Amino acid sequence: MIAQIPFFGLDPKQIDEKWVEAGYGLEANIFDGRSFEEADYSKTFNQTLEYAKQLDPSLLTLHFPTDHADYVHEDQIKKQLYHFAELAVKYGAKGITVHANQFMTVEEFQVYDLEGNRKKIVEFFAEFDEQLKGTDIWIGVENLPIIGNLGEDFDPIFIYPEDFTELVQLDLKHVGITWDLCHWAITYQTHLSSALMFRNDQLRYPDFFQFLSIKESIKHYHFSSFRQLAFPHGDVRCLEGRHPREGTIAEELLRRAADTLQELYRDQDTGIVFEVMEKDYTKRRESWRTLEWFGGVSDEDQKRA
Repeated sequence: MIAQIPFFGLDPKQIDEKWVEAGYGLEANIFDGRSFEEADYSKTFNQTLEYAKQLDPSLLTLHFPTDHADYVHEDQIKKQLYHFAELAVKYGAKGITVHANQFMTVEEFQVYDLEGNRKKIVEFFAEFDEQLKGTDIWIGVENLPIIGNLGEDFDPIFIYPEDFTELVQLDLKHVGITWDLCHWAITYQTHLSSALMFRNDQLRYPDFFQFLSIKESIKHYHFSSFRQLAFPHGDVRCLEGRHPREGTIAEELLRRAADTLQELYRDQDTGIVFEVMEKDYTKRRESWRTLEWFGGVSDEDQKRA
């Protein structure tokens, strides 16, 4: 397994050369679809990816925007997603993580055709898979948490392992799953807290490790812990990107997950991105702390997490 750190794709200063020199990987992230409209977007992104490529990381991946990036209903955004695939090929990135990008309020969800719209998303990825013929890149569709960080909105398409059933059944060559353990931990802990709050064990999700039932379709992982849970109409913000020792969910659960993944993907090039918050992304501290916790090594003959 290869440990990676994310960086803003328009800011090469966020790339930690020491991280790459130690044998680890990178993920270039464009956060907001509005970046596509910036005059120097294409030039800057290409320059940053060229710089990353020249550093020769053990693994390079891309992350498509989450906000203002509905590739299903907006043709211009769809073209940008296809262009991301071209950039991946050009700069040697192995894959692209993408969310469903179908955000809505809790109220809007009450009349939302979840199954019908999930089917539409799956059909889109089946078509995208055809577009990727002749390439070796993968697409990882990411799971989102059960509620957004402010408790106001969420993306309900892919939350639980079972939400990926139709996608998994297609057994597509290029399109699979990026499993975000922080998002999943938020969902799992929200169920647990709700069960305790309402004294109803039926609200618990039965097994944190249920995501392993779809492991054959998982291309990529994201990892961190979180602080606090957000609920609709509450005033508490969920803070993602925390070190496992400082999160709300039990550290032991994440420890077991880390050990399980390291064993499953030993000597494989599957990436795991440490999406941890830094005070200064040009001076990585929490990333290295997380690597140490995860069990990363720096020996020249063992450059795997």
